[in-house]
Amino acid sequence: MKCVGCNARRAGFSLVEVLISMTPLGGLLGTMLMLVLSGSSTARVGMARQSVEGSARRTLERIAAELVLAGVDTLDPDPSAPWGSDQLTIQPIDGFDGDVVWGVPRTFTLALEEGESDDGADNNGNGLVDERVLVFTRDPGGAEELATLWVHGIRELAEGELENGEDDNGNGLADEAGLSFVRVQNRVLVRLTLEERDAEGNHLVRTLETSVRLRN
Repeated sequence: MKCVGCNARRAGFSLVEVLISMTPLGGLLGTMLMLVLSGSSTARVGMARQSVEGSARRTLERIAAELVLAGVDTLDPDPSAPWGSDQLTIQPIDGFDGDVVWGVPRTFTLALEEGESDDGADNNGNGLVDERVLVFTRDPGGAEELATLWVHGIRELAEGELENGEDDNGNGLADEAGLSFVRVQNRVLVRLTLEERDAEGNHLVRTLETSVRLRN
């Protein structure tokens, strides 16, 4: 005698069979989710690195635009090797009227980030230690004085450098700051090291440099 309901029961799947069949699928979905999250994290790190590099590049371009108009004899202090300087005052050529017409002085100065102290600790809680900002001042001490903050996150010392009186990173300067100016004849080499913590806490560091020929 045929069992009418037997074939109907065999045509379906038991709960155990369903769970067993779903196990590989769950693993596959889990793997795909991990890949998506990993890719998203990698993308965020990449974007943060591009942001740091973009900030460094734009800052160097602004510095170069000011330096290219400066007279070589107006640099104060004279940032000659092997020490260079982490600050600089320049005076640009403003035109000619039978003789050179000089514009008002401009200064590049490093200052501690707001809330930060020069003590080897992260005082402002942003994941960076003793970081600086660059302040550009037009006509310092004059009637038209105007100070502008150009960039955050400048390292206290340049990438690869230690405060020991030596040239640790092999670039010809000893103990140079995260921003340094060095003069070689009528050219000024500018190096800038920026740092940042991304959303995952990764410490991102980028160093760029440019060379600017000054007016005689």
